[in-house]
Amino acid sequence: MTYAISDIHGCYDEYIKLLEKIGFSYDYTLYILGDICDRGEKPMEVYKDIMERDNVIPLFGNHEHLAYINLRHMINNDVNKLSEDEKLDLIDWLYSGGNSTFNGFLSLSTSDRREFIEFLKSFSMYEDITVNGKRFILTHAGLGGFSEDKPLDEYTLHELIWERADYTKRYFSDKNTFLVTGHTPTANIINHRKAEIYKANGHIAIDCGCVSGGRLCAHCFENDSE
Repeated sequence: MTYAISDIHGCYDEYIKLLEKIGFSYDYTLYILGDICDRGEKPMEVYKDIMERDNVIPLFGNHEHLAYINLRHMINNDVNKLSEDEKLDLIDWLYSGGNSTFNGFLSLSTSDRREFIEFLKSFSMYEDITVNGKRFILTHAGLGGFSEDKPLDEYTLHELIWERADYTKRYFSDKNTFLVTGHTPTANIINHRKAEIYKANGHIAIDCGCVSGGRLCAHCFENDSE
């Protein structure tokens, strides 16, 4: 079975409970569409679990980007060596919910910090998969600057992890091609407004707002179920 979840945001306990609920095993594949870190209490515990599983494929989210650009300077834990711009970036990230990730990173040994930075660098920017004859394009936020003729590898990082999908618009003319995204809580999608997976107009939106009082949901591609 093939599943996708998104925007765990440090909710480790909910993440483990969800894996148990779907009976996740080594025969399954799980895609995590970014924003594993920040806001919640246990982001590093989630990352540690993912690092130990060969069948979990993480995608880069905007919060991974914020973590990476700040933590790469903190391997040796010396804030005083940061430039003024780097200090401002750090303050902005911490203000955006980065404290739990920052503190968890500083609790690691120097070698584990280096390993974690390399791990973040290995994340996919997007995935293009086919299940039961249907094509699924997986990104964190959407496909900014969308054109149906635009190859996926020509989208910029900003277009993939920051620019929100337009859920009122069908992107692909092929009815068997779907855009699967996180980033935008489903409770914020117009005409939906529920902490449930949103499916319409060729979209599958799976950020159900776990860290803000919603739910952590998994989408199964084989049977199109939550």
